[in-house]
Amino acid sequence: MNVFKKSLLFVVSLLCVFMGYSCSEDVPDLTVVRVQIEANTDEPVRIYGMKGSPEGGVVIRKNFDQTFQLEGNNDFSIEARCKDENTLIIIKVWIGGQLWAYTYGNKYLTTGSISLIH
Repeated sequence: MNVFKKSLLFVVSLLCVFMGYSCSEDVPDLTVVRVQIEANTDEPVRIYGMKGSPEGGVVIRKNFDQTFQLEGNNDFSIEARCKDENTLIIIKVWIGGQLWAYTYGNKYLTTGSISLIH
């Protein structure tokens, strides 16, 4: 009988631990940033504002996907430029796995200032 009580106590304790984990809220890591940029043509698109990119920006064609780590709570913005006025550009910025910025347009596009305080 003593073994039964110990086993029952162990099972109940284990269930309480699992229920505690399932009820806890996942907190996203607000320092992980993913930037996705798409264009509907093969025209070159120059991107500014990416961490670690040169001052002159990065030139892409069609699509771009980069994930990087932010340091501190700095605000930032992503900018895309294309000489072709007919090229549609889409910028998506994901922070901590959540979509924080979505914008689209032709020729010149910016996300504006993106703050980590949402």
